[in-house]
Amino acid sequence: MRSGGYRSAQPTLLACFIDACRMKYRRATVDQMPWCEYLLNDNPNAACSMSTNELSELIACSFIESAEHDDFNGMAASSLLRFTKGAEHLKSAVSELIKADRITAVFSRTSVNMHIKRFPDLPKSMQLELLGTETLDTVCLYPSSSEVEKHVNLNEWHDRPFSRSLLLAEPQLNYRAFDMGALERYVADPRYVFEFNDYMGWMSVDNAYFRDDEHPERDKISLQTFGLGFDAQRTPYIIVFLRYLAGLSPEHQQYWQSYLVSGDVRMCKPYFQSSIEGEWWENRSIRYAIAEEMRLIGALSEAIWGQSLFRDSSGGGIPIGLNSFLRPTAENFHRLVMALDKLLSENIDSSFFKGKCAIETEQARPDGKIIVTRKGTLTLLQDWLLQEVHWNDPKAFVEVVIKPLRRIRKLRQAPAHSFTTDDFSTEYYEKRKQLLGDVLNSLSNIRSTFSRHPRSKDIEIPDWLDTGKIDVF
Repeated sequence: MRSGGYRSAQPTLLACFIDACRMKYRRATVDQMPWCEYLLNDNPNAACSMSTNELSELIACSFIESAEHDDFNGMAASSLLRFTKGAEHLKSAVSELIKADRITAVFSRTSVNMHIKRFPDLPKSMQLELLGTETLDTVCLYPSSSEVEKHVNLNEWHDRPFSRSLLLAEPQLNYRAFDMGALERYVADPRYVFEFNDYMGWMSVDNAYFRDDEHPERDKISLQTFGLGFDAQRTPYIIVFLRYLAGLSPEHQQYWQSYLVSGDVRMCKPYFQSSIEGEWWENRSIRYAIAEEMRLIGALSEAIWGQSLFRDSSGGGIPIGLNSFLRPTAENFHRLVMALDKLLSENIDSSFFKGKCAIETEQARPDGKIIVTRKGTLTLLQDWLLQEVHWNDPKAFVEVVIKPLRRIRKLRQAPAHSFTTDDFSTEYYEKRKQLLGDVLNSLSNIRSTFSRHPRSKDIEIPDWLDTGKIDVF
């Protein structure tokens, strides 16, 4: 990473010290150098106590040096003791700088890693109170954005907008919201791999291309995590923490910057619970619920009839076409339809129905010959369920259970057999939610029916599936 560009108003002792240290220790931050010993050995005047201005400058320059190596680490307060008249004198100087909004303090008592500014600053009064009670080796100091600007040329960071935000002392777990289109470049590129899990995901260049010397370095990027956010209208957006955005190459930071959205976009609660609080969320997405219903139907049918209704009901990762991180376009809606059709009607095992219902139809031709036609999987499912289960209202059963699955099969026909024009409309968000809701309702009814069979008692049904704790988006 190239230098962010120091600048100092006058060649103070501190400025000379910084330049000397940078020449001697090219790859280390000031806080990581044996700089106290070095300075005292090379400059006898160093033993003098630094002024608050010089302390502030040292804290800022140490942070900038760290930022140039993508670390953005604070400076341990205890490392400044050599430049003051003792702990109380240093605490007094630090208090003065905090009161003047020139620095902030992070404490090991309130942070799992004080060397990383993860969250917004504590209220000034709380910082001052903790400074009075905590030892200096449990305190890390960070410059304010205004102090950073005194010592760095921000124009040198224009191609790294998210690194620039961290340089200006924003918390690393502040996030930015992006249009869903930002991910589609990577989804369409086979050199990148994804994983989608309900409200979050991650992406990375494939290992083979990461190791390939001919693959451009600028494209060897990853996002350790991204999540889901919503505005007041429940329009979904991609949420990414600054720490991971800053790890992108300059070219990719600029690309993501072009999809940045303004306005009040809030991180969804489940992503907040898992990524910030480290807890399991209470709700589940409708996509996960569909996969769970399929798993249960497979387990129930195997327990009752000795064979799973589905060829694959293991669940696994969410297919790209079924994930929530796609723009509302006709093409992406068709992706959803095709993913659902593969997951449902194409996944039904026709051998399951052998000996349970007729798997073929016979029709006489005018010449007397008989045409034998194999039934489709949805017809087999309908015929078998009507035969196997006594329904109070068979028409309602077909409407609720079978019709949504047939609708998916019908919707798939157009893009599968003809050219279609892509278009963008937020209406696809509603169409998507309606389709997913109908599918879940269908599967839920099948699972509920199977679970009343005497042989199903050993299959445990999660409470959340029937208590409404399912997010539809």
